Amino acid sequence: MKAGIFKTFGWIAANFIFVLLLASPAASQETPQPQNFHQWGAITLFNGLPSDNVHAIAQTPDGVLWFGTDNGLTIFDGRRVSTVSVDGAGKILALKTAPDGTLWVGTSQGAFFFEGNKFQLIEETKNIPVTSILINGKIFLATNEGVIFGLTRDAGTHAFTGERIPPESLRGSDGQPLDITSLAQSGDKIIAGTRSRSILIIENTQTFETFSSPRPFFVNALAQDKQGNVWLGADASASESGFFSLSDLARPLQIKAASGNVLAIEPDETGGVWAGTQANGLFHFRGEKQIEHFTFENTAGGLRSNTIYTLFTDREGVVWIGTNRGVCRFDPSSPYNQMLSADSNGNFVRTLFRSSEGQIFAGTNRGLFLFSDGVWLETEHFSSRTIYAAGEDSAKQLLIGTPSGLFGFDGKEKFKGDVRSMANFQGKTYAAVFEQGVLQIENQAQTSAAELPTTLFADGEKLWIGTAAKGVLWFDGKDVRQEKSLESLSGAPIRKIAKDGENNLWLSGERGLFRYRNGELQNIIPNEDVRDFTIIGADIWAATLKGGLFHARFDENFGWLISDLNVEQGLPSEQIFTLLPVENRLLIGTNRGVVNYAPGLVAPKIVASRVLSQRLHSAEELNQTINLDYPQNSLLVEVAGLSSRTFPEQFQYGFLLKNSNGEILEKKLSRSAQFTPANLPAGQYSIEIRAFNKDLLASEPLIIRLSVARSPFPWTTTALGILLIIALIALTWVIVERRRIAERNRELAAARFDLANEAERERRRIAQDLHDQTLADLRNLMLKSDKLPVETSEFRSEIESVSTEIRRICEDLSPSVLENVGLAAALEFLLGDTIENYEFSASDAEERFNFSPNVEMQIYRIAQEILTNIKSHSDAKFVEMKIDVSRENEFVLSIEDDGAYFNPDNIKRQGRGIANIRSRAALIEAEIFWQAGKNKGTLVLLRKR
Repeated sequence: MKAGIFKTFGWIAANFIFVLLLASPAASQETPQPQNFHQWGAITLFNGLPSDNVHAIAQTPDGVLWFGTDNGLTIFDGRRVSTVSVDGAGKILALKTAPDGTLWVGTSQGAFFFEGNKFQLIEETKNIPVTSILINGKIFLATNEGVIFGLTRDAGTHAFTGERIPPESLRGSDGQPLDITSLAQSGDKIIAGTRSRSILIIENTQTFETFSSPRPFFVNALAQDKQGNVWLGADASASESGFFSLSDLARPLQIKAASGNVLAIEPDETGGVWAGTQANGLFHFRGEKQIEHFTFENTAGGLRSNTIYTLFTDREGVVWIGTNRGVCRFDPSSPYNQMLSADSNGNFVRTLFRSSEGQIFAGTNRGLFLFSDGVWLETEHFSSRTIYAAGEDSAKQLLIGTPSGLFGFDGKEKFKGDVRSMANFQGKTYAAVFEQGVLQIENQAQTSAAELPTTLFADGEKLWIGTAAKGVLWFDGKDVRQEKSLESLSGAPIRKIAKDGENNLWLSGERGLFRYRNGELQNIIPNEDVRDFTIIGADIWAATLKGGLFHARFDENFGWLISDLNVEQGLPSEQIFTLLPVENRLLIGTNRGVVNYAPGLVAPKIVASRVLSQRLHSAEELNQTINLDYPQNSLLVEVAGLSSRTFPEQFQYGFLLKNSNGEILEKKLSRSAQFTPANLPAGQYSIEIRAFNKDLLASEPLIIRLSVARSPFPWTTTALGILLIIALIALTWVIVERRRIAERNRELAAARFDLANEAERERRRIAQDLHDQTLADLRNLMLKSDKLPVETSEFRSEIESVSTEIRRICEDLSPSVLENVGLAAALEFLLGDTIENYEFSASDAEERFNFSPNVEMQIYRIAQEILTNIKSHSDAKFVEMKIDVSRENEFVLSIEDDGAYFNPDNIKRQGRGIANIRSRAALIEAEIFWQAGKNKGTLVLLRKR
């Protein structure tokens, strides 16, 4: 049940109504002091309430508020309203939280209690409307049927049983059961408020009727304060008071107030009592005196209705008001503004000072004011004067510093000058006089040559002097010296100097708030013009010129925590010039009056709203160790701080991730409520989380324990790894083999090329031998034949024919034309020598590629073989040969005939000629193609890069 209630948290941004400050002066008891409407807020049907009629309010120990309405029960966690289902409950009439944290609910269908994340019905009250609940050591339930149940719990079964007190139902004069509206306790007596017989006293199961004067017959509410006083609310005419004190049960005291019917009463922590009425709004009393009265009209709708059904003061002192138009919230401790004068300059506060006699003074641009009996009174002698400083001399006489001189409280001038600050040092009083220096007041002797002093601070043996441009000086009673370690502060005005309880020096100025400790200067609040600051224990409050009020506190784990208070939280202005702590409050001097602010004293609560890993973890799991699978890389922890005085966006969250030894592995301070540790190795961990509210109070730590499982043996991963290793080995072997085969192929190709070259060399040698030897022999034979006596012409002709054939064979074996005129000319000569009708064309391919003689020889042999095949087999009448360069920058030799089409790829048995052509092309890394020509003949293409 509870996990469902708290599974998500979100701020209801529209639930607070913010209105401009009213500035009307106090007039009478009916007209309150000027209101700060940041104190007010509202939760309505629009924000998620099931009904705007709210009859009961309570708060459980976790800080969550519960609202009882006409249409059921809801909760509010400071961010979001959620409806809670209570089976068979109907209309909610009463709510109360027991000391053990159990929530008790009175409904139109009986009484329920919330325990173990579920609601359980008190069987004796089934179908009986329970109108009031009293918890004071024992639990009492009042009904509208004249019955009061006293509950006891069985120690073994933990079940509650109800006993009627008294045994018979209480009845009215008409014999009908009395409608018991409220319960209270005075000693051993139970006081029951009824709707016709005033109050009844129940003692030892006996009932006694009171006959007092005055006697309020129709009682709506009873309440008891911490002092034991009982207060009563009853019906009354619109102009009369329905509010009574029951200090003496026999003689109720009617409190004077035009309240009309009083429906709800709630004592507060300060000794006051709140009273909610049926038509006249909300009253606040202290004793018999009315101190405040709030209505829909005089709060400009801050109080949403003048009809108030119930009142509740939460753990932080915030008053929650159940009305017929939803729930209203009123924070009595929120900053509220006090105006000193009708003149706006009279509200421009320059300094605040508390005398040794406890009097509080405010110096403004238009006079000096004294706080007396809750109001600011203008003092004589300083009307219309600008006050810069206030202090006391060594004789405890009040001194007032102005731009024109230093004065006593009686208005008598001590000396002239622009006085900015005063301090008592070594039994003498000194004043910082701008453009003159530091003067001793008693004899007006100049102590410091610094002409622009701004502030003084006496510290035992030193008088510290802050200046407008020269940084910080100090005076020991004789000499003035520059503080070398603070030279970095030079060049900007110093506004104030003070020391904390640990003897650390603090300085504020145009560049921020600084702490000087152990020779180190640290800027705590940088980039702010800090006009004043005050140190209260561990808290440092800083007044800034443009940023409002800053608050700093040091945390051992996260360092300096900083929060701020500005116009969004109730300040009339963010221009603050002075601060003064008074008891548990802080007076803040602004350019629009004095703000009275009470910092919170109650630490916030914190709850886990969501813990998500590979699934969403339930609330029950959060109380134990959360077991996470390995690997853990998707954990999200989301929390929510609970405080009725702190808006969600003002919270700061501190996260500490610790291992099983308590060592901090990770820390985070953020306004984000989420923490996402990632990639945690196997082991035990804890996440310690704190919420810091706007007053930097820390919640009790929320600890979430985690256990990350060890990594299981990765059988699948191992198997895949082994397969991958085998595949890598195989791939490596394949790569090595491919390289070896490629290398062998390269070696074989080189060998074949060398063999072809060697064959060409052998042909050249044979051709050379035939030319040099055989032809020479034939010439000698021919010469000898010429000497024969017989006719030798036929013999000579035969010798010449043989010589010509041998020359042709030599040319065929070693074409000299290739060496003499180049490849293109040699191919043209070959074409003309082989084919009768031909056409030859050549581009500049020969020059561009410049092949080696061996490559040119192979191209020549390929062309020679192709032309021989054409001549012998194609019956071609015409052959065209071209040498060109392709678009891909390739050497292209094309030979096209007009004979029969021939494609060796279509022939199963190929002759040696085709094999020789392809073999020679492979030797020079060329490609050879056969395809149909444009004249239906054959086109042979040789391509080589």
